[in-house]
Amino acid sequence: MKIEVCVASLEDAKKAEQLCADRIELCAELGVGGITPSMGLVEQLLEEIEIPIHVLVRPRSGDFNYSTKDFEVIMNDIVHLKKLNIDGIVVGITNENGDLAVPQLKEMHVLAGGTPLTFHRAFDLVNNPLVALGTLIDIGYSAILSGGQCEKARDGFDLLKQMNSIAGNTIDILPGGGINGSNCQAFKNEQFRWIHLSAKKEIPLIKEGDKNLSFLKQVQYELDQDRLEAVVRTCK
Repeated sequence: MKIEVCVASLEDAKKAEQLCADRIELCAELGVGGITPSMGLVEQLLEEIEIPIHVLVRPRSGDFNYSTKDFEVIMNDIVHLKKLNIDGIVVGITNENGDLAVPQLKEMHVLAGGTPLTFHRAFDLVNNPLVALGTLIDIGYSAILSGGQCEKARDGFDLLKQMNSIAGNTIDILPGGGINGSNCQAFKNEQFRWIHLSAKKEIPLIKEGDKNLSFLKQVQYELDQDRLEAVVRTCK
């Protein structure tokens, strides 16, 4: 079973590669579930990381029902990432009813061309997940990242197994959410080809003198190497 690790820095990407991760999902601001990273950071990783890199394209935090202007930003970011020959792009968009935004998903797929697209954990919000799975297969998406419509993938295990059985070789189902060394074996036993984890831990806040400024209190994260090592030992 292969391991995708979500990181938000070059340093953590290098650590993940050294610890035998198979792929990086690059984003910014893990504390809000990730948003699009800077193109400068993408270029750094492309220069210094050898394993494949998939990049999250999410213009803001919050829900996935995007405005027309938000969608323009998404499409522009896909264009830039294609120019960089990125290995894959991670996206997700729903409509006001909680269904897949099919016209926009098709537009993104056409624009991406041969670049693989993963539909991210916005999938855990959609109505009728098995219908949504079929729709993404029909459009031509390469993977779905999901917790089985639960916060933790282990709690959504039954749905994930069902999705994996339906998917076969047409699309990869990546269980994600709370994956660790204690539960990853269960996914390996069910023949999932991939698992996804952020393996993050909080970085202790540094006190900046006596300044009481809200932006200094924003929680930041780094890679939890012990957690990743435990998953690698179990599932590789």
